[in-house]
Amino acid sequence: MIEIGSLGLSFGSGNKGCEALAYSFLEAVETIAAKRNERVQINFLKPLPFKQIIKKRSVKAAKSGCFPKNEYAHLQFNTCFFLNKSGKVIFLNNVKKCKCVFDFTDGDSFTDIYGQERFFERTRVKKAVIDKNVPLILGSQTIGPFKDTKVRQLAVEVIKNCAEVYARDNMSYAYTLKISGRKPKLTSDIAFLLPFDKKEKISEDKPKLGINPSGLLWNGGYTKDNQFGLTVNYREYLRKVIKELTDSFEIHLIPHAFRTDNVKTADNDLDAVNALHKEFPNTVVAPIPDTPMQVKSYIASMDVFTGARMHATIGSFSAGIPVIPFSYSRKFEGLFESLDYSYLVHGKGDSTQEAVYKTVEYAKDFKILKGNMKKGNEIIKNSNQFILNEIESALFE
Repeated sequence: MIEIGSLGLSFGSGNKGCEALAYSFLEAVETIAAKRNERVQINFLKPLPFKQIIKKRSVKAAKSGCFPKNEYAHLQFNTCFFLNKSGKVIFLNNVKKCKCVFDFTDGDSFTDIYGQERFFERTRVKKAVIDKNVPLILGSQTIGPFKDTKVRQLAVEVIKNCAEVYARDNMSYAYTLKISGRKPKLTSDIAFLLPFDKKEKISEDKPKLGINPSGLLWNGGYTKDNQFGLTVNYREYLRKVIKELTDSFEIHLIPHAFRTDNVKTADNDLDAVNALHKEFPNTVVAPIPDTPMQVKSYIASMDVFTGARMHATIGSFSAGIPVIPFSYSRKFEGLFESLDYSYLVHGKGDSTQEAVYKTVEYAKDFKILKGNMKKGNEIIKNSNQFILNEIESALFE
């Protein structure tokens, strides 16, 4: 049996984008292990106060909530390191058994645009693995930007010392090469591998438009003061889009990152969904999903989709649903330009009026958008196979 480590992947999270990465990685490893008729143990990191581990006197008891719900015939799961509240990494003895550690940093958190605390918390773990002489593989993700000099220096140190580095778009590739001198391997997002149920559509009077309102943008970012520098008034934008399209579409509000216990947290799509549904009661609120596969399956029942959550838009594209991504960082432009797909709304460049106009026109022309997804889908197909080949090489060569 082969043992590997995993960082920057989440299970049991309300952010279904983070979970989409996690389940997609498991799907890839399961596919490879089945092909080889081998078993693979994946050892996760568990954020937990060290005192709690001591109090329970049992590492096994401290693992609850860490592992995925789904069953996999060729995979088993364990824990090999913990992260306490101060950011210290506590390694278990089995970390040395890991052939390598894959780190996806939630797909877009290897940057300081979400704040330095978030960057240092995740990057300290990367460095700790490297310092243990365990090969660290930076999985396909957005890399950068790193605005602060100290942040950039630490990022470059990690990049140079990784066993392998994968960039999920051309912008990240060029940026990594520029700041570190290292050529990463160019691929796409592993979440394009996420499985879903495709239901046959029933003929209806109106086509369905899925909207994923981002609670993070609705509330002005974590700092609540337009943290990402949007040129679009996001709340006004969503209201006007719904008003403009309500006669032409059956509109579904689809949360993708949420908490049901505290709706008023900054990063909660339910805050925006509830406010919009109250104002526009004719909208349909999607059910709260348990897994990212469920939310992708719901998006797959739409005729066209728009959203500001990266993996919601990835889910739409890979399910064959025309998508209108609302960009608040270069990760959107980087990924979709790499797919030769240009139907984006630029939240940091367009005016509110321009953003509304684009969204309305693109939505009405969703059949044209679908026709222009063909090249991107071919790129994804090739990228998916490349990712599988690379993971197989890391595991078995």
